[in-house]
Amino acid sequence: MSVILFLTSTALSVCLAKATYISQWLPNFEDFSTSSQRDLLRVKRELQTEQQQFNKMDDFAKYSKIQRKINAIDQKLKLSKDKENYVLKMCLKFWFHILCSLLLFGLWITYRQISLFKLPDYVDLRPFNYFISYPNGKNQVSLHFWIITCSIVMRSIQL
Repeated sequence: MSVILFLTSTALSVCLAKATYISQWLPNFEDFSTSSQRDLLRVKRELQTEQQQFNKMDDFAKYSKIQRKINAIDQKLKLSKDKENYVLKMCLKFWFHILCSLLLFGLWITYRQISLFKLPDYVDLRPFNYFISYPNGKNQVSLHFWIITCSIVMRSIQL
């Protein structure tokens, strides 16, 4: 039980401390589109089919006018997708952070009386003994201390 608790608390502390780094690995949402984006894509396809009717050399004015419209639609699509992707990634990052925090808090409350491991008797951390082992006995590392230590160490490590 203590080993599973040790590994779980360590993993959750790492995930919580590196939530920003982990969220970079979340998938991009390129395929997700709103109704306005679908309308813009439909108009773009119509313009492209209309543009294919004109020869680039013979009807350059008409061809370039349609091309400018297509470029404007591409710019609008890019801006809207960037904004939506940012919002979705921030929401996922936020919920991932909340989930890890709630799980750690649940572990903290449920297993507060269990020590993760016991230090040998010859180790004397006299001024810090109470903080390390609270609420357990001498030379025992509590879950509270372990979660805080893991979080501080992982936040100080730059990835």
